[in-house]
Amino acid sequence: MCPRCHNRLPAEYCANPGRIVALVGAKGSGKSTYIAVLLHELMHRVGAELDASLVACDDRTIARYKQDFALPLYGRSRLLSATQSAATDPRDPLVYLLTRTIRGRLRTTTASLTLVLFDTAGEDLRSRQMSELHLRYLEAADAIVFLVDPLDLVGAQSSLSGAARALSSANQGDPDSDPINVISRVTERLRSEDSGRRIGVPVAVALSKIDALLPALERQSPLHRARTPTGTLDLDDREAVHEQVRALLEEWQAGMIDRYLSQNYTDYAFFALSALGGIPETDKVGPGGIRPYRVEDPLLWLLYRFGMLKGTRRTR
Repeated sequence: MCPRCHNRLPAEYCANPGRIVALVGAKGSGKSTYIAVLLHELMHRVGAELDASLVACDDRTIARYKQDFALPLYGRSRLLSATQSAATDPRDPLVYLLTRTIRGRLRTTTASLTLVLFDTAGEDLRSRQMSELHLRYLEAADAIVFLVDPLDLVGAQSSLSGAARALSSANQGDPDSDPINVISRVTERLRSEDSGRRIGVPVAVALSKIDALLPALERQSPLHRARTPTGTLDLDDREAVHEQVRALLEEWQAGMIDRYLSQNYTDYAFFALSALGGIPETDKVGPGGIRPYRVEDPLLWLLYRFGMLKGTRRTR
């Protein structure tokens, strides 16, 4: 039993090293859609590439993924509704056992970890009081994924196509939804008493909905290249994407995000992804269907950091 909430812990969580991954972002940044698509990809395309299985650890996870994520998005092609605040709708995390088969020259081994995924409502990050009450699990997180909606960045507006511009974020003008304010509020939650030391928790900062901005990027941009499926982390590609996103943030007058992260974290990386792969309609997936683009990149980087995935470089 959990000593704090007294809920039953899945047996796999106790038997395997658990890794709590907290997913954080302002309202409308696409957190629920990202979780739904990431888990689907791990169960299918990415799971096959990594020679990995992903199995739910308890009945609550099975029911919640099916009812709240898979059925509406993949079964009905409907966009997911916004995550409700934990103050009115307490949610259980999604708990999965991820197991990889690792084939070596002399022997084949398996490596497992329990992946615990939380998605936070944007409203729970709007004030320090709400963060104190409902986001205490952040103190136990082994990694954090920040989703940043580029539509929230004023400097990126000129790069949007007409269709994407029509979907411009409703959060503009709301300081509580500014990405730097969301990141700083979570950082305060993670900060230990020794405020002079940087935080050691790996942090992935991902631009969501990057499909809306790709047409405006130069043709040689690494964000135009889909990741090559090799079953490893391509370190050259990883560094190229990181530097490209850093440059874009600076260009969009959001370079403070990079500077703040470097001052407060020892290990962080930038990503760009699209869960749907195209601009949706009012409440439905676009006519091209769900076409994920680089949604697995943050998790592959974290698996590399956790020692479950090798990193490789291209032959020079």
